[in-house]
Amino acid sequence: MRSRESVVTVVVDGQYGSTGKGAVCGHLAYEDAAIGQKHVGVRVGGSQAGHTVVDTEGRAWPMRHVPVAFVNPDADLVIAAGSEIDLEVLRSEVEQLEAAGHSIQPRLFVDPQATWLEDSYKTDEANADLTARIGSTGKGVGAARAARVMRTAKLIQEAPEVPGSMLPTDSLLQVQLSRGAHVVIEGTQGYGLGLHAGHYPKCTSTDCRAVDFLAQAGISPWAEYIAGVQVVIVVRTHPIRVAGDSGPLKGETSWAELGLEPELTTVTRKVRRVGAWDPGLVARAVEANGGPGPDVVLAVTMADHLFRELHGVHGADLRAHAGLGEWIEKAVADCGADVVLVGTAPGVLTVWEPGAWL
Repeated sequence: MRSRESVVTVVVDGQYGSTGKGAVCGHLAYEDAAIGQKHVGVRVGGSQAGHTVVDTEGRAWPMRHVPVAFVNPDADLVIAAGSEIDLEVLRSEVEQLEAAGHSIQPRLFVDPQATWLEDSYKTDEANADLTARIGSTGKGVGAARAARVMRTAKLIQEAPEVPGSMLPTDSLLQVQLSRGAHVVIEGTQGYGLGLHAGHYPKCTSTDCRAVDFLAQAGISPWAEYIAGVQVVIVVRTHPIRVAGDSGPLKGETSWAELGLEPELTTVTRKVRRVGAWDPGLVARAVEANGGPGPDVVLAVTMADHLFRELHGVHGADLRAHAGLGEWIEKAVADCGADVVLVGTAPGVLTVWEPGAWL
């Protein structure tokens, strides 16, 4: 088993979002707690993406700012400089988590250089037009990023009553990595939504690769205090896109045709579009994130959408399923990366090959 000391793991999405990145990040946080490894969870990006994790009480938490690493009571929680912070959302998350018994503020660190996503970005005419034209979530993140580029946005250090401690988080991460911590960056959205991934203008306002999230966190992968960088690309068996005119989706079908309950987006609560497994898209995501290679791996979620009898099944029973084994073998060959985790229900993940460092 590979040591996690001074390792950065970047969890990214290999499709169009909503693949279960929160569950994978939560799995890593729980595993580090079990082995006594110092864990640091880092959130980048804006409030338009929700990452859901299940705590030890079985409660599901869709987080838009607080890193899902909060489920590990010893983890540091970092909101990095490359973030757009909706203060109302952040305060609400902290309040709800602390009311439920999770200690957040003493271990929450916010970079003063993050962008303050003010209410005006969510209500202006340009944002409304973007929602109509490309299926944007309408949460104002694109408008906030545009304002930052034009040097008109305010920094979060100018906002009142920001939860947690405000300090340069790149320095904090350097110190923790120098001490042997395992840093996990929660990448947002999905590779296929990237600004330069080939679907412009039906895309988001930034790229969504590991290298982009490392930059947003202020981490150089070549720094001497880092022992290694691993990328976990999370994919689901039936990729989705948000409702509306949000761009192409190969093999688009319907939830009814699949015999599945319709899914709603975490943030906007709209019915998601759903398509067929697209190995070509995932293969491009593998290449864009530095693969093929041993440090670029896949986590496959919602395997029970292919094999209904696998819902909630985990461990050896899951690995023994011949149909799933054949599907994964082909996916590995088609996409150029090994599968290390398989999910069959919210919060239910199995290490596909026992002994893998995940």
